Amino acid sequence: MKKRNLIKSILALVLALIMALCLISCQTDTPAVTPTNAPVEDPTESPTEAPTAEPVVPMEEILAALANLQYGEVKNVILYIGDGMGENHVPATDAITGGRYNGKLALEYLPNTAVVKTDCTEGEPDSASGGTALSTGYKGKRKQLGLNNAGVEVQNVVELANSLGKSTGAITTESIVDATPAAFTIHAKNRNDESKIAQLQIETSVADIIMGGGKAMYDKLFAEQDYTEYFKEHNITYTNSWADVLAWNGQGRLIAPMVEDYWFYDKDYWSENPDKDTLLATDTEKDSTLAECSLADMTQKAIDILSQNEKGFFLMVEGGALDEVAHNTDLMELTRHMTAFDKAIEVGLRYAYEHKDTIIIVTADHNTGALKDKETADTYITKHSKDNYISNDQYCWESTGIHCVLEGERIAQAKNPGVDLSTLPYRFTTIAHTTDKVNVWAVGPGTDELMTTEKLASFHIGKFIGKALSGEEFGSTDAKGIK
Repeated sequence: MKKRNLIKSILALVLALIMALCLISCQTDTPAVTPTNAPVEDPTESPTEAPTAEPVVPMEEILAALANLQYGEVKNVILYIGDGMGENHVPATDAITGGRYNGKLALEYLPNTAVVKTDCTEGEPDSASGGTALSTGYKGKRKQLGLNNAGVEVQNVVELANSLGKSTGAITTESIVDATPAAFTIHAKNRNDESKIAQLQIETSVADIIMGGGKAMYDKLFAEQDYTEYFKEHNITYTNSWADVLAWNGQGRLIAPMVEDYWFYDKDYWSENPDKDTLLATDTEKDSTLAECSLADMTQKAIDILSQNEKGFFLMVEGGALDEVAHNTDLMELTRHMTAFDKAIEVGLRYAYEHKDTIIIVTADHNTGALKDKETADTYITKHSKDNYISNDQYCWESTGIHCVLEGERIAQAKNPGVDLSTLPYRFTTIAHTTDKVNVWAVGPGTDELMTTEKLASFHIGKFIGKALSGEEFGSTDAKGIK
């Protein structure tokens, strides 16, 4: 009996030992038990798919829809200015490049269009008078920025939008102290005092974003005055880096001149052109004219930041280098910059398509180069071959620092050996500004009525923008845009 009990005890001990070993093994190798409050997955069901992103509406669909959009109350305005963009810039680009959407640029799909007079009170306009008319709704004198004809400061649309609690910006492929962006950001008697303009943009401008070229002009100012503490005290981000711009969170103000002056070459062109290294004479020229971003990139960044304001925004976008290539009578460069400008317009059009409270206006401050169809241009140049601007390069260079038409064409031909420029369907007839009319295209609330304005002039566009933003009359009070 004792022997039998001993055997039972031993078996019980062995069994207990086996159970203990099994328990330890289960705790080590078996996954943790699902908590009682956690959902139990059905092994027969497929894993849950990650949510898909909203499909991107093709630009072709957006362009086709522009004429029939239903608008809400105006909240935002984006004004695009092609510096020097005359009436033939667009058809010339279409003819030479084949267009971008069914033979046309995106801007041509804006449904409301007209022609615009750009002359100032002294006749032939410059970018200062042209920019001032568009920014203030007043006609004024050449060289003066944000002043009426009497030389008195008048409110611009950036300041108006700011007073309404809206966010504001001015971006360009020119120097940010050049006349057009300056006309939207400061007030000054002389557009040529660029170091002073830089100072005013820092100390007096209310624009939340000022982006483009012009680093050399700011460097000149900084050589005379240290603004490090001022920037900190006034929450101003100053940078020459596109990476810094991308990282900027929208707090305070941003001033970002990212090349020495204006730029001919942006990152899109640089990556796409296999002969790029032959176009620039020196590495210094490359460093001073090549931007890490495109005008479209800057436009997207500006809209991303400014649109965070629930009260809305005003943004001016300038294709500034258009004027430079027209002064140089370089038609191939012109079509490239027109294409870059059009890509920036696309960014705004997509935003307006998604936000029916947004007005888009595309126009020019004046005409540069008097681009004409080839037959008309050839006849004109032959007839005026002794004109200083056409053939007397010494006169042109001493007077304006720009080659005359014929020399400019020879330089352009050397830069474009694969194209016979004499066969192109358009040709420049001067290196100067002219009083020729320019175009305006628009979409958004009330823009159809703007096009019916009698003798439509640049200052009418400024007045329209001001009224669209505030609901009240803005700018000059008389028909000539002076008083």
